[in-house]
Amino acid sequence: MQSLSERDDSKRKKRLASATGVTYPTGYIFFRGIVALISKFFIVTKLYHNDRIPQPKGYLYKPGYYSRNGYSKVGDYKAFIIAANHGQVWDIPFIGMFRRGLIWVCKPQFCIHPALAWVNQRMGAVPVFRPSVDGNTAKNSAERIKKLQMASYTPQELIPVVVKALKRGVPAIMFPEGSRVGTSTVEDAKFGAAKASFLSGCPILPIALVGCSKGDRVIRKGLLRRRLVIGVVGDLICPESYMHLESNTERYSAMMHDWVVSINELREEGSNYLN
Repeated sequence: MQSLSERDDSKRKKRLASATGVTYPTGYIFFRGIVALISKFFIVTKLYHNDRIPQPKGYLYKPGYYSRNGYSKVGDYKAFIIAANHGQVWDIPFIGMFRRGLIWVCKPQFCIHPALAWVNQRMGAVPVFRPSVDGNTAKNSAERIKKLQMASYTPQELIPVVVKALKRGVPAIMFPEGSRVGTSTVEDAKFGAAKASFLSGCPILPIALVGCSKGDRVIRKGLLRRRLVIGVVGDLICPESYMHLESNTERYSAMMHDWVVSINELREEGSNYLN
């Protein structure tokens, strides 16, 4: 896999200028409404324990063009990282049911076409290039790999972009498994969510999704035979609880281990709601 030239890298950054890691409120509200409407023809969503979601009273984040002189302090968990398991594509519109503007880390295929990028970036899409998947020469041609690179942030750029959004008070969605896994239990998690949590001071909010993984029962509802997708919200996983550990690696590992445990427990609870 070849690195981009300076000219191509400049074009890439210019193209990503509208995906600065902070959603445009008007764009998010408009396009989110369209996606939510379309999704309702295919899935029925139910969310349990939504009282565990932080709801700062009277707080609205300020987009970049209103706060160019710096960012306000996070404090009182005005923002958080939604970390969910990833079984199928329906996970994305389910999480998108949140009415508050947020960003979501995604694969570059969501933004590879200019028109698709224009829509998704205004819904908070933050595409990231995954070298082991998108840069795999056995699966993608050199031409396609370059297109994927041109449409996305590098892995090194991702965490600063997410942290920038969190510090403005914009929640972020991350799937710690890294890709769609769809197994009956979550077994592993990457450290990205933990890194963003420690650098921003924002907690991780685990949400277990049931009904859209390979090991889940498929429940159909109504005349349209829509698929039932259950979401179960867990307790916040706060970075300060791990500060007693000596190294960042230990902190990240412990935090994501607790996330895995929490998700599996919540999935077991959520399976009881599938009826």
